[in-house]
Amino acid sequence: MSGLSAAEQTQIILSVGGVVVSNCLSYLTMGIVLSATWTYFSKFPTDKWWFKSLVILCVSMCIGDTVGTGVWTYDWTVTNYANPAALTFTHWAFPAEAFLLATCGLVVQLFYAWRVWMISMKKNWIVPVVIACLSILGWCVVCWMVHILATHKLIADLTLVSPVVYIWLGGSVGADVLITGSMIYYLDLRFRTKLLKKQQTQPGFQALGRFGQIIVRTVECNLLSLFAQAVSVGLFNNNGVGFYFVITDMTLAKVYTFSLLVSLNSRHSENGHGTSGAGQSSSRGGVELNALSGRHTGSTQVSVHIQRERTGDWQGQAKAAFNDYESA
Repeated sequence: MSGLSAAEQTQIILSVGGVVVSNCLSYLTMGIVLSATWTYFSKFPTDKWWFKSLVILCVSMCIGDTVGTGVWTYDWTVTNYANPAALTFTHWAFPAEAFLLATCGLVVQLFYAWRVWMISMKKNWIVPVVIACLSILGWCVVCWMVHILATHKLIADLTLVSPVVYIWLGGSVGADVLITGSMIYYLDLRFRTKLLKKQQTQPGFQALGRFGQIIVRTVECNLLSLFAQAVSVGLFNNNGVGFYFVITDMTLAKVYTFSLLVSLNSRHSENGHGTSGAGQSSSRGGVELNALSGRHTGSTQVSVHIQRERTGDWQGQAKAAFNDYESA
């Protein structure tokens, strides 16, 4: 690049360097997703067909995203190396990658909206609908941005999508926050107070511990996606970083897919099959309650029986939510 001016060399470093570093992270996260995918199909070979279809769809989009960004990197670092003119045009992989990551995020967030509806025992439909609306809003905004990028070939035209990128971020963040809050409420707060007070009645029931693990994994995945999106939007609006704003953008599809896989893999697996042990726990609890109930007589027996009926209602709701999560 000795024949180029200092300004042209800086442009190449910021553009090509950002794409190369981002592509390396893209390959790294793709490997993590493939590892989690192998774990899923190994643990749940008899899982529901539409669960498998969701995984295959999201992983396929991640592979397409990774291949497209790989071609983009090759074109800028090899085919058009040290060619400032080529860097002024938007590569076809850029809008394609944006569409794939938005679609992958939509699929995963809709999956979580359905899961929230299931663990609410199909009673709360408002929150899932709001999550779905926010997800669809973000996807529509990205589709509009993809249209702009596809019809305006110059890199300078990226400024046209700057005003609406915050709408995409807001919709996606809002959906992730609602998902996280709903999971915490339905798998923890709703049962914790009363079940902890009455846990001695049925010590064999360990759903709260399992719920806690599920909640932690969900929060971690959502925080990761929120961080990646915030970094991408923040760098996009900083003209001094060049194409380094795609450093997390190229990983977003993999982050969402990994979140889906973590949710599916966190279910109970028995002998490598996607079957839940909650039913066995429930039956064991019923035996314990019957055995304990027979130890009391007179008025004491009646009061204990009433108390355990109330406890059983809450434990039954917790187990129902647990079963819905395991079978969902």
